[in-house]
Amino acid sequence: MPKRKQIQRAEEPTVPVAPMLDMAFQLLTFFILTFKPLPTEGQFVMNLLPAQPATEMSAEAPSEATSDQLPATLRTLPTVLKAGQGGTLAEIIVGETVIPTDQAALEKELDKYLQDPNLPFDQTLLKVDPNLKYSEVIKVVNAFSNAFIRARKEPNISFDQLQPGEAQ
Repeated sequence: MPKRKQIQRAEEPTVPVAPMLDMAFQLLTFFILTFKPLPTEGQFVMNLLPAQPATEMSAEAPSEATSDQLPATLRTLPTVLKAGQGGTLAEIIVGETVIPTDQAALEKELDKYLQDPNLPFDQTLLKVDPNLKYSEVIKVVNAFSNAFIRARKEPNISFDQLQPGEAQ
């Protein structure tokens, strides 16, 4: 009987999986426990306006109509956000009023609009300059959200891009 050659197999290294799993779960736990979302990352309600306005913005509101009977364009507070040098907030125009760019002055002015029972505003349209930084937009959105909440209204904020002709 001929002798068979025994094939020697090369030993493969053994990789311990348990320590790798432990480290993965430790990292996952660390990141979950240390994550603190910024207040600007909260959720806010956004509603899109109709494609075309039902009524001209310059039209007068009916005298005895409730805010539910008014068209969306008359219940909408138009706001323009213009960018300055480096994408910072240079100008805020609420309705036809120019407002200082600091958040306290903005919230004070918004309270006048949203808490007045004679003004039917229950939503706003932010026309944003495309050069404005995202962080600046979020500061304004926070001011609007706070003002809506103080007026005991649901924050309804819609966005539109400021066209080049509107930026002047």
